[in-house]
Amino acid sequence: MNRSLTITLALVLVGGGLLFAGGQRSGTSTQQYEIAFSLKTITNDDFQRAIAESIEKAVTGMGHKFSLVMAGEQTAVATQVNQLEDLIAKKVSGIILSPMDSRAVIPALRKAKEAGIPVVLVDNTIEPGNEDLYVTYIGTDNFNAGRVGGQTLAKTLNNTGNVLIIRGANGSSAGDDRVNGFKEGIKDSGLRIVGEQPGDWTNSVAMQVTENMLQANPQVDGLFTASDVMLDGILTALQNANRSNVKIMAVDGSRAAVELIEAGEVYGTMAQFPGRMGPRAVETIIGVLDKTTPASSVPKYIDSGTACYTRENLNDAKAEMF
Repeated sequence: MNRSLTITLALVLVGGGLLFAGGQRSGTSTQQYEIAFSLKTITNDDFQRAIAESIEKAVTGMGHKFSLVMAGEQTAVATQVNQLEDLIAKKVSGIILSPMDSRAVIPALRKAKEAGIPVVLVDNTIEPGNEDLYVTYIGTDNFNAGRVGGQTLAKTLNNTGNVLIIRGANGSSAGDDRVNGFKEGIKDSGLRIVGEQPGDWTNSVAMQVTENMLQANPQVDGLFTASDVMLDGILTALQNANRSNVKIMAVDGSRAAVELIEAGEVYGTMAQFPGRMGPRAVETIIGVLDKTTPASSVPKYIDSGTACYTRENLNDAKAEMF
């Protein structure tokens, strides 16, 4: 079930993406800041929508102005880079960023540093060696999420069988870490990876690559997808190929995935907690701007936690799903 952002003022087209501007409310800072959040899209992506809502609520609740800038598509990396440069030229106070590509955003982040604009990363990080370009990265330990997902899938398959992997988009640190963690989680089992393709975080691509891999592999017992957002495409491909009893492990913990687990169509999902990431990111960046939190005192990585949801703990899943 999709929820809409509760943002009250202008809706403007910016560089191929949408920018929402929120109004001022009372807060504790001596001045009002403009905090921008840059991400790929909230369309058909429950996690991105949830984290955007949590950031907006935290920013406006502290009395500051909120702007949401979306690239508009799951792989529109160049658009995100252009939008970041626009935000820097606009001289926003701070930027919260979910980078779509771990390398492409680095030149823009250098410009933000030169302009004195603090940046907090959420959900995805950037290439190692560039830690001076951001205050902190707040997100799921994606490698661990993939590892636990792999161990869980191996256990339910009795440590034997063929599995497929549907990656995220090329260049995404979160997607890569989840897949690498999954491989680590199954390495001591008898599971064999017989196919691996990027789904680009979209149902259409995920369906196509799943169909291709199913055609090449007559026996598939399990499947790991880097995100819940690709589940509908994957399930359609399995249905079209008349493949049943394929155990699916995903990552996100969305309402849609939990409902599919309850219906028996998906085995499990590794949950993320966007409602924790957003407020922590806002509190951190406001503290840096207010000079009450020295940037040097903030850890470079803050783990927002994860949990494995299956039919065995659906009540927990329903309490936390988004």
